[in-house]
Amino acid sequence: MKRFIFATSNDHKVMIAQDVCDEAGIEFERKDADFLEIQSDNAEEIALNKVRQAYEEFNEPVAVTDDSWIIPGLNGFPGPYMKYMNQWLKPQDFLNLTKDLEDRRAIMRQVIAYKDKDTEKVFSADIEAILLKEARGKTNISHFAVVSFDGGKHSMAEDELTRIQAISKIDNSWHQLCEWLQQM
Repeated sequence: MKRFIFATSNDHKVMIAQDVCDEAGIEFERKDADFLEIQSDNAEEIALNKVRQAYEEFNEPVAVTDDSWIIPGLNGFPGPYMKYMNQWLKPQDFLNLTKDLEDRRAIMRQVIAYKDKDTEKVFSADIEAILLKEARGKTNISHFAVVSFDGGKHSMAEDELTRIQAISKIDNSWHQLCEWLQQM
């Protein structure tokens, strides 16, 4: 059985990882981590920098994630800066930014970086969602109230289980990592 450390402090990312890894027979141990995040427009560079810090700290096979949110109607904004946007903006601010957009797609670029003593590898997948026209659900993560992975039936904030299942069933970077680990 393949095992690794998943270095994250994000409960939502752990739930998605657990759903996919359990199905693949891959085990991980979550270790809370909050690493210095470089400023870059490239999520892969950010994830690689974080996984190198994690490997140095834990000295075991480790994976980290970095999600970017690409809104085509806003020329790719906010990209890898979504974490900061959630700190600065409320759901209504996101709605104000996107209210006049015809293209209501929001793409979550899910990047996983893995490192062990011999290998560094990056897995990436784009998962499409839509921007809602009204905030729905209670959350402390602003964009969760205005983004839907199920065609607008639920916001991310309204139905956590549906959101986790929707993301974990789509071919995503966790599937790529698990498939690769199974072949090692």
